[in-house]
Amino acid sequence: MNLKMLLSIYAVFMAVVGAGFLIVPSAVMSLYLVPPLDVLETSLARSIGAMAIGLGVMCWTARTAEASKARDALILGLTVVNGLSAAVAVLTAVAAGGNWSIWADAALLALFMVLFIVTGRRAMSAPTAGGGTSIPM
Repeated sequence: MNLKMLLSIYAVFMAVVGAGFLIVPSAVMSLYLVPPLDVLETSLARSIGAMAIGLGVMCWTARTAEASKARDALILGLTVVNGLSAAVAVLTAVAAGGNWSIWADAALLALFMVLFIVTGRRAMSAPTAGGGTSIPM
């Protein structure tokens, strides 16, 4: 898979997930067997949706960008976001007694993390003057 395809897929995925959290947060959370949300929880879920849409927009915009330190930074950030989110999902699944939907979420996030590591390394910008890559992964 090339970086343009990965960023395109991830952008659409994040836009869909973000729209769900933004428009119907209780319905999305019910997939994780969470009871209806109160006002504060709804606001937090919508904030998550807004951030997911923002990530999608960044990925969609960057999918055709030339190799650069900025694109390397984006890929590193996406790797960290997906890795940490997968870890949080695993901890949540364990605490929730093995909820299958949270495990599926953890697996998908871990897959995106691995794809960003593998694809990102191949697409990194040229080495810096110091001889190393611009961002270590």
